[in-house]
Amino acid sequence: MEVNGHIIKQTREKAGLSREALSTTCSPADLELIELENQGILEVILDLCMKLEIPYHQVFSDTILLAEVTLLNIVRCLHLRQEFSSVLFLLDTYGKKITYQNARIVGHLMYFRAYANLFGNHDTQKAVYYFQRAYTFLHDEKRYELLVLKGLATCYQANEEKKRANIFFERAKQLEDKMNTQLQLGPSYYQAACFYADRGNQKKADALCDEGIQTLLEVNVTTGLEELFFEKALIQENLSEQIELLKQADYYAKINENFDLTEMIHEKLNRV
Repeated sequence: MEVNGHIIKQTREKAGLSREALSTTCSPADLELIELENQGILEVILDLCMKLEIPYHQVFSDTILLAEVTLLNIVRCLHLRQEFSSVLFLLDTYGKKITYQNARIVGHLMYFRAYANLFGNHDTQKAVYYFQRAYTFLHDEKRYELLVLKGLATCYQANEEKKRANIFFERAKQLEDKMNTQLQLGPSYYQAACFYADRGNQKKADALCDEGIQTLLEVNVTTGLEELFFEKALIQENLSEQIELLKQADYYAKINENFDLTEMIHEKLNRV
């Protein structure tokens, strides 16, 4: 993702830190790319902001923050980190200025706003409002429908409206019983992608990887992301894209302690 690397470099140097001093957060080579080329993996950029105590929005241009797709990607990552105040700040400051073209993105941002109000501000009234608005956009997306139902149930439970809470918990349970468990999502998409890749249908395999990555991120599951990014990297013809995807695979492999895949990724990176 495009980033203002100068701010990161300036803050790092002001703190008296070398690139090597941040190697546990970002490799010196990746940090150099961020600082000099203004490009980096979103998750790593956010890690650096946290380490250097830089407000997240300061490292992104208005072009990035006022684009619906990139704003959603940033908000989703902050949601996974439970950075609820940052989520609300971005949605209040930038989200309201965007002319949205994609109703689905609106629904996702409504969901993240509801969740941030519930668990960040403990404001159940606002959370219910935004969960309900999200539902109008996302009722045909089962995984999000499930999350919204659970969110509403949690709000009513917090308000001691037990009867209403039980209704939504029951609806969520019924829907969940019809769906695969979240931890099965990653392997399912990965196996399907490998199936098509092995048979030469790279386009289908690539699409399944994209769908799987998006699905796991949206339901707050990191298990399996490393395999999907790795498989997507293997079928890329563009070398720079392949390297970027391998780095993302490595990032999630470390989070999930998938040491066997980490070794494979490093072997692959050493060869490209």
